[in-house]
Amino acid sequence: MRVVTFIAAVIIPAVTGIAYITYASKANRDRPIPPIFHTIPRVPVWMDLLCWSIWGASVVVFLHMLPMWACIALFYAVVAPPWEVIRRRHNRRVERAPARAGGSRVP
Repeated sequence: MRVVTFIAAVIIPAVTGIAYITYASKANRDRPIPPIFHTIPRVPVWMDLLCWSIWGASVVVFLHMLPMWACIALFYAVVAPPWEVIRRRHNRRVERAPARAGGSRVP
């Protein structure tokens, strides 16, 4: 049972992180996404609260199974890579997007 709980505590926050940044990417098609979690515009508060509570619950599960240093390292190893890959891909897409008909991207 501990193995199943541990695997779920690894998979669920990873999927939540992917869903969160994908939603932020779709909501902010014309804006780059900053690297800091809590400064993403156009993401509803309910989604922030849902994702943060899921991530917090996974950290609590990790803390009951692992030492603190391993818990923090595992959590960031699970959540950060997909977040950063999708964020960078979105930001490159925004930077390469052609200027809109109404204005120019160059000041």
